[in-house]
Amino acid sequence: MATLMRCMRGVCTILEPTLTVRISNRYVRTVRCRPPTVSTSNEEEKEDSIDLKSGVKNEQCKGAERLKHACSPSAMESMLNTTRKVSESHHEKTTSKQASRGLSSKPPCFHQVESLRYEKVQPDDKRVSRLVNLARSKKLREQQGKILLEGRRLVCDALEAGVSPLVVFFSTAERLQELPVNKLAHASLVKVKLEDVRIWPDVDAAVDMIAVFKHPEVSQLLFSEEKCGKALPLTLICDNVRDPGNLGAMLCCAAAAGCHSVLLTTGCVDVWEPKVLRAAMGAHFRLPIIPSLSWSDIQFHLPPSATVHVADNSSGSVAELELAGTPRRQKKAGDYGWVSSRHISRKVYCEDEDEEDKVGGSRQASPVLEAQPYHMSWTGNHTAIVIGGETHGLSQEALRLAEETRGRRLLIPMVRGVDSLNAAMAASVLLFEGRRQLKGQVLE
Repeated sequence: MATLMRCMRGVCTILEPTLTVRISNRYVRTVRCRPPTVSTSNEEEKEDSIDLKSGVKNEQCKGAERLKHACSPSAMESMLNTTRKVSESHHEKTTSKQASRGLSSKPPCFHQVESLRYEKVQPDDKRVSRLVNLARSKKLREQQGKILLEGRRLVCDALEAGVSPLVVFFSTAERLQELPVNKLAHASLVKVKLEDVRIWPDVDAAVDMIAVFKHPEVSQLLFSEEKCGKALPLTLICDNVRDPGNLGAMLCCAAAAGCHSVLLTTGCVDVWEPKVLRAAMGAHFRLPIIPSLSWSDIQFHLPPSATVHVADNSSGSVAELELAGTPRRQKKAGDYGWVSSRHISRKVYCEDEDEEDKVGGSRQASPVLEAQPYHMSWTGNHTAIVIGGETHGLSQEALRLAEETRGRRLLIPMVRGVDSLNAAMAASVLLFEGRRQLKGQVLE
């Protein structure tokens, strides 16, 4: 900061308090600042020349003489005081800003409950904001390799299965103490009022605990026989199931029936979606669930002697289905319930024959499979059941695999006028019937 004061042809420069100005009858000496000069003629340029012996400018001497009469010592002192006050005011503002920044970034305050050390934050904390973004963005979860689990029970199941916890958000210390303490050593524990945080906009139920885990691999999970029971030689294959609620319910049924594993084709919804996790009720940590498989990969996950059956909700008279000893006549694809008329790799699905002709598609004849009611014997050494999605149904690959393994179409007889069962309901009927038959074979 510098204040310039012009007095006639002389220039007096007052610098910051750290600089000094010396005025005398003979010359003006400045420190670190050289006063500007204005050249008006050749004579003035000669007057402004520097005397090498004395080191004093002629112009500075003349200006000092004029400045002596124009500027009194009191005026100089007042201007110096003004400059000093401005500098002190600037210093005070800088100090206050640094102090306010220091107050806003307070060091974390930790609390202790038994052997667990946690931090208490407000709902507007940046970590809570990151949690909300992670919950609402599937792409973000995939990029960071994380999953979200809500509820104490689901978090406990994940910890017991060996999933690595990263951050655990909880509302009360009592809930935190219900978790296995020895598995939280490397996790960050954050206490926040989750009822004040809108995690999922489409869910109104209050959540008391949400945990962020590292995305687990099936090979790294622990499925203890003591907790999950001995698995039966029964496998569920989900073919192009795209509804999260249906898939979660089917996983829950598979875990409850004691299935050996669950295989998902590439057309299924993400098995780690929050809605799927919510509907599955911990099934992810009770049996192996292998997603994103092609039909050639599915065969490698089944024993060589396995028999693959498909679920068929074909309509018809109960008496006709039970008394028919021969397979029914073959109809066009789609007449047998959850059967798709196109290859699974095709993205365009048309169930209507006319629409297929318009898009240039060609109908494929479905493999001929023997039909039988579901309550008749169909289990063996290892049995797999294929359930198709409600929108597009079973793929042709599923029917071909069933034909190759001498499988059948399992029918669930219904009264007239009922279109079909929900895919998850059909899966529950068939899986528990398979469990009944397998248990009966063991007792025999």
